[in-house]
Amino acid sequence: MSKAWDKLTPFFEKRKKLGQIISILNYDISTNTPEDGIADESDILNDFMTESAKISTDPDYIAALEEAIKEESLTPMQKKVVREAYKDVEVFKKMPMEEYTHLMELSLKSNEMWRKYKPLDDFASWLPYWNELIIAFRKYLTYFQKPGQSLYDAALDRYEPGETEEEIDGVFNPLKAYLLKKIPEVLEKQKKIQYRPIKAYSIDKQRHLTFALLNLISYDMKRGCVRESMHPFSDFTGRYDSRVTTKYMENDWRSNAFSVLHEGGHCLEFQNWSDEQFNNFADRMATSAICETHSRFIENIVSRSRAFVPLFKAACAEHLDPEFASWSDEEFYQIVNQVKPGANRCESDELTYSLHIIIRYEIERDLINGKIEAKDVPSIWHDKYVEYLGVDEPTDKEGCMQDIHWTDASIGYFPSYALGNLYGAQILNTMKKDLDFEGLIAANKVDVIKKWFADHDYCHDWMDPKDWIKAVTGEALNPQYYLDYLENKF
Repeated sequence: MSKAWDKLTPFFEKRKKLGQIISILNYDISTNTPEDGIADESDILNDFMTESAKISTDPDYIAALEEAIKEESLTPMQKKVVREAYKDVEVFKKMPMEEYTHLMELSLKSNEMWRKYKPLDDFASWLPYWNELIIAFRKYLTYFQKPGQSLYDAALDRYEPGETEEEIDGVFNPLKAYLLKKIPEVLEKQKKIQYRPIKAYSIDKQRHLTFALLNLISYDMKRGCVRESMHPFSDFTGRYDSRVTTKYMENDWRSNAFSVLHEGGHCLEFQNWSDEQFNNFADRMATSAICETHSRFIENIVSRSRAFVPLFKAACAEHLDPEFASWSDEEFYQIVNQVKPGANRCESDELTYSLHIIIRYEIERDLINGKIEAKDVPSIWHDKYVEYLGVDEPTDKEGCMQDIHWTDASIGYFPSYALGNLYGAQILNTMKKDLDFEGLIAANKVDVIKKWFADHDYCHDWMDPKDWIKAVTGEALNPQYYLDYLENKF
């Protein structure tokens, strides 16, 4: 055992415990905290975030990290943990702690005001809070910025180490061109399909469906829970605690269903990290694109597949309406795969989804690089939705205010969703060499697929994305797998 690693362990343990408290508080603010209590609880959250950040300024911690960086006996996983930890040290060598604390205050206030003004469709009242956050965030990114990088490159690097907007453009531009051509073709084909009407179902009935779907994908409820939030998300709050949130729309049960399957897909990863990852503080190391790969895989590749239809349909018949039992498998398959351009990303179908991400990517890239300002976002958003998806959405609450990500400056995250689509199709190609993928789903054995992920994928997700996808599939990211997947399906 390395002496340098032993010196770091108490610091890593403290960071881990503070991280758990931060996650629990954030989950509580998003799900349970009454409106008048959000400001006070946000102050508490900010205090814990500051305490966690202060560890990166502790001289003993810095000395232990610098010693560990030179230590050859560390495992590759430990070396990665040390390198990532030292990145924070380098930032706080340049950035005053007071400035960081102020940024966190702005972030929490922007998020609080978004929760207040989004339901009112009042972008103008939220704008001052968000604009102040964006200005502060641009300055924050200068502490991460490397020579030759744009500010947005620095934002991307926080989520996907080494990723640049040039590389994203190289992947997204061909994908956009494909989708802009493909979507009208599919919409024309769909005119021949008679879709069953979408009936309204009570939230209580949909809650029962929530638990049934989580059970189908092998989510462990002994180490998880489900709550409601304004914007669905999941979080890992501890080794035995991976939590899901969802939201309910009485007029479309599919919204909750696919939110749950998406967030449950995240938690399958959290619940199945290896002992080695936990013991070496390498949990939470997966990048956002790696995490979104696993959530999108469960949401779409598994749950919208023909093999999953009988299980999905039976759950709906039991918990929503016995009438579902009279549907043919083909009718159900069509209703969960209907392509229908709309304003909302979370409610979007599998084919149009990546265009929602590309729109957000193009806007946040230009916003952070200073080509546009926060006040310009609503009109630019509107124009892009008309141009790319033919959607003329008049409200901001269903427009640029719909997502939580920008409210707390989680900028650079959005590309992860589309990258996850690409990675997922490539992993499917590899998985099918080892497993009867469709046969296992049809036999209600998603747990076997989960174990394949644990043995071949989750155990590598502490790596940088380029190394991880090569470890899982034996090759670098190849977007053609996703284009082939879409072409075969649609």
